[in-house]
Amino acid sequence: MKNNNTIGVSSNSTPKPEAWVAVSNNRQKIYGEKSGLVYLDNGQEFEIELYNPTTVSYLAKIYLNGKTISTSGLVLKPGQRYFLDRFIDEKKKLVFSTYEVENTDEVKKAIESNGKIKVEFYPEQAPPLWYGGCTYTIIPYYGSSTPTIGNNYYTTGGLSNYMNISSTNLVNTGSTTSYSSSTSNQSVNMSMAASLETGRVEKGGASDQSFVSENGLYSWMSTYTSEYQILPRSVKPVEVSEIRSYCPECGIRIKKKTWKFCPSCGESLD
Repeated sequence: MKNNNTIGVSSNSTPKPEAWVAVSNNRQKIYGEKSGLVYLDNGQEFEIELYNPTTVSYLAKIYLNGKTISTSGLVLKPGQRYFLDRFIDEKKKLVFSTYEVENTDEVKKAIESNGKIKVEFYPEQAPPLWYGGCTYTIIPYYGSSTPTIGNNYYTTGGLSNYMNISSTNLVNTGSTTSYSSSTSNQSVNMSMAASLETGRVEKGGASDQSFVSENGLYSWMSTYTSEYQILPRSVKPVEVSEIRSYCPECGIRIKKKTWKFCPSCGESLD
């Protein structure tokens, strides 16, 4: 898991804010300690679990698919845990949407940010001190630049797909995707035989979560970062522990390898 890159903190036991991917408030399993991979189904809604176990308020800035989702952030008070299920600026739920692309190096480069989630945590700073008409700003211990004042921070209190190919109409024809230009009589057929599935975080149905505005003074530099990448469940490697056997006759799960006959229908399992 690409998680908790720190600045100025050396102890792994130091409490720190973190983020995870969750579904129905249940934290999802992370595959690959360094890669931070999470696998979801197409059209599956999810949340970003945010947790601040420290004694300082933090501003969480969120990036989806490699881009920030808002100029605002979400304020986490000390000890607060919150499951964010929506975009900050819109009451639209977070949903993972998959689609097929060509399996080429060029396309892989184009989709490398698909499904990526990054949360940066910025600590709250003390206000500037005034002496003799001059301002003395309390500088963060890890830098020498002036912290920024935020005016649009928030505190916690139908899947839509869009595809626009210039003036081109997209026509699905099964195993082959045909692009027919509205300005030309020519058609270009592109075989999708050598394809792969990818997915992006999109805007889903309406969310009932709401925030209230809060002004605050937060560091200009993040001290912790949590990063993940959501991939389609279809590309998830099968683990030995996940391989299950079922009765060929009635379909009941075979829980013990020592079973000679199915306990439900009596079918031989040899």
